[in-house]
Amino acid sequence: MANEVTTGAGSAGELVAAEIVSRLVIDAAYAEAVMPVLVRTADISGESTNTVDFPKWPLLSASDLSEGTDASNTAVNTSSTSVISDEAGIMITVTDMLLNGAGIGGLEPYAMELGKALANKIDTDLLGEVGDFTNSVGTSGAAMTEANFLEAIYMLESANAKGPYACVLHPVQIRDLRQALASATGAVWGGPSAPAADLGAFANLYGVDIYRSTNCASVNVDADRQGVMMPQGNNSGLAFVLKTGAKTEFQRDASLRATEIVVTAVYGDECVDADASGGVAIITDHE
Repeated sequence: MANEVTTGAGSAGELVAAEIVSRLVIDAAYAEAVMPVLVRTADISGESTNTVDFPKWPLLSASDLSEGTDASNTAVNTSSTSVISDEAGIMITVTDMLLNGAGIGGLEPYAMELGKALANKIDTDLLGEVGDFTNSVGTSGAAMTEANFLEAIYMLESANAKGPYACVLHPVQIRDLRQALASATGAVWGGPSAPAADLGAFANLYGVDIYRSTNCASVNVDADRQGVMMPQGNNSGLAFVLKTGAKTEFQRDASLRATEIVVTAVYGDECVDADASGGVAIITDHE
């Protein structure tokens, strides 16, 4: 028969399998990635460029005027940071023996892991840019404290950073902060002790949304973890440029009797506002 749907290379079956895997990869990548939804994002997938320029406005000041006297002109000189997107990806090889025993459904766990790998790469790259912020709180080698958290809020507010704010911390930083709150007097909670339920959920503190990520950078020769507190969305000092989302392709290796699954994406990341108005690094003891 001439029109069979098979799993052979170049067949309709292979294309269907690739589409299934691609969808699983994309779903896993979006589910696992923490940072892209928190930072300033530009989608240039439909544009003929790989670069985005993010402008930064100067701080303008008004002054008193005198009747009958011309107002003097104020120069508005914006600066900008260019973010260039480039490729990232991962490839795994699945043997025929495995596929023959598992079929297309057996690709699901591999696709999920590929998606998570891509998400971790994106988050790691964005969180690596936190080191470009000029302001930080915390003490090297010391556990994170409530005071560190409050100082980060103060730095953002003093720089007129627009809210709402988000805080991304490593699990060890969250653990230390929980312990610090649990041992406090509980005054900040409006009661004699910190409610266990609030500490367990730990989604928001002092109006700041908190997110957990093991991709927070290890700094100071692995002595510390580097988290961040920053404005969310378009006011964030971190920027993410998306040129091409996760793309999955199959490549047959006949001599190996296996199929290569290649996942790629094209994106860029950069710190586009290093001042406290863009974000504050939180550097505290490593786990």
